[in-house]
Amino acid sequence: MKKVQLIIAFAALVLFAWAIAHVGLSTIVTQLKAMRVALPIVMALSALRLFLQSTTWSASLKGGNVAVNTRTLIGVRLASQSMGYLTVLGPVISEPMKIKLLGTSSEPTITATFLDTGVYWFSSALVAISGIVCLPLIATHGAAYHWVPGILALALAIFAITRRTPILPGVARALGQRAPSWLTRAEQFERSIRTYRLEQPALVSRMFWTGAACQLLIASEVLVVLWSLHLPIHFFAVMAIEGVTRSLKLAGGWVPARVGFDEGGAISAFAVAGLSPMNGLGLALTRRVRDLLWALMGIIWLVWSTRSLRPRHAITLQHSSNSSERGI
Repeated sequence: MKKVQLIIAFAALVLFAWAIAHVGLSTIVTQLKAMRVALPIVMALSALRLFLQSTTWSASLKGGNVAVNTRTLIGVRLASQSMGYLTVLGPVISEPMKIKLLGTSSEPTITATFLDTGVYWFSSALVAISGIVCLPLIATHGAAYHWVPGILALALAIFAITRRTPILPGVARALGQRAPSWLTRAEQFERSIRTYRLEQPALVSRMFWTGAACQLLIASEVLVVLWSLHLPIHFFAVMAIEGVTRSLKLAGGWVPARVGFDEGGAISAFAVAGLSPMNGLGLALTRRVRDLLWALMGIIWLVWSTRSLRPRHAITLQHSSNSSERGI
């Protein structure tokens, strides 16, 4: 465990240095000076979002009879997100890394973690689609029929997530013997997650609304940057900017640190919102500095935890209750 974490931490440091070199240290320093008012507010909003995300993850784990220290969850989330942000693999490496760093590979932990991630990304996708739907409202020659693709995508996403029966078994049956092994494994996880949702609807509902609050905090970052640049603030413009940047963020997740994608996405979003495209660079670089700071904190936590992180951080509630019954 120690050797693996040291290797990961070293790789993260190298990737972090690469990201700094490609963004440009002088650019980051200039942005810190230009956005000295907005950046602390954006960091505070991001810190609150991190706490809310860790709270819902903790609740999901407790629903599977697994209890983990909240501070450990925050550190694990930062460390895994830093690797996902700095590498070409994105969520492909960050999600399994969460489970690895918790110190347990039990199926309840895996199911609870994937459920937490799925609910959060569902709320994120809703915001992205809603932002795209808002584009015709701010476009000069927008027409009602431009809403149709976005509304259909939104309806399809809601249907896919909220339906009771799993989707992947049908895909696996259609492929027959050609179905890959990872699809069979994913099918099992989907069944577990949907069963979890049906067994604990109140918990999943609370997770969704907490995720929606997190999305509101992210959208508020756009509002803060507009305010700091003394630009007009309109609800549909904020949603459109967030929708465009969020969509391009998802598309550029395979690029280390999303170099180029964040800047291009923000510039394009400001342009379609009728604002100066170069002002979009302020939003992109503010978020870039925020992400790099969080990545650095995640790497520091990973190095620090190499000596202290143990599987004892993850214990089952059932074991705890049994121990208390025996008077231990």
